[in-house]
Amino acid sequence: MIDFHTHPALIQELRAQYPSYERSAREVFQIGNTFQPLETFFLEMDVAGIERAVLLPIACRRARKGDVSSNEQVAELARKSRRFVGFASVDPLEKGAARELEAAVTKLHLKGLKLDPALQDFSPGDRKAFAVYEAAEALGIPLVIHTGMSWAPGTALERGHPLHLENAIRRFPKLRFVLAHFAWPWVWEAAALALKYPNVYLDTACLYYDSPKEFFQFVFSKQIPTSLIERSLRNKIVFGSNYPRVEIKNMAAAVRSLHLTEGCLQKIFKENAERLLGI
Repeated sequence: MIDFHTHPALIQELRAQYPSYERSAREVFQIGNTFQPLETFFLEMDVAGIERAVLLPIACRRARKGDVSSNEQVAELARKSRRFVGFASVDPLEKGAARELEAAVTKLHLKGLKLDPALQDFSPGDRKAFAVYEAAEALGIPLVIHTGMSWAPGTALERGHPLHLENAIRRFPKLRFVLAHFAWPWVWEAAALALKYPNVYLDTACLYYDSPKEFFQFVFSKQIPTSLIERSLRNKIVFGSNYPRVEIKNMAAAVRSLHLTEGCLQKIFKENAERLLGI
């Protein structure tokens, strides 16, 4: 099983090693949870039955005066354990972003790209970002992009609307777009994009109050039917927890509470992610 959406933002060892790490977690990422030793991350995975976790940094130096974990920090963690799959992040509006991404993949051996239009302060449909999309497509790596609501202070809600990505999705048909957080509250729009375009996927890391199970029961019964996942989107969804904002085991239990078939759960928890990662 693979968790496709985690952030290495509260690791005690990195806090001790990098002076700016704590500020990025508290002031940029806006997370108040306790810093934890790396071993706690592995225990979280073990309890949830997760074998591997995708680590997502956010390059937001221009917009926020600091990264939420850096490519180098993620690469360092990925070297420590094969259980981690490191992704890169670059700022699409910074000069040389495409070259920076290529270096992160070829030299740091990172396996994908993470973007967050809200925290990085760019429009996902801006043609200035297309050079980075083009580079990711050429490198053959997947893109996890924040869609849906963002809690980041001073950011516009509309930056997360998934339909802003449609032109890029059409322009780069070989680039696999993973729409994070199921684009909540725009779950129908996200589902429509995944239904229409072969290169669009969704992750399950949507939670906007304190009970994953209750929230999932609401989203996948009141907003969209669970049958849509089972019958039409079973090959287009990957499990994501958004750890450390949420405990991995609670998000995994919430997905299992949807009463999907074992075959569908196997695709969400494992097979779809393996295909995206080329495992």
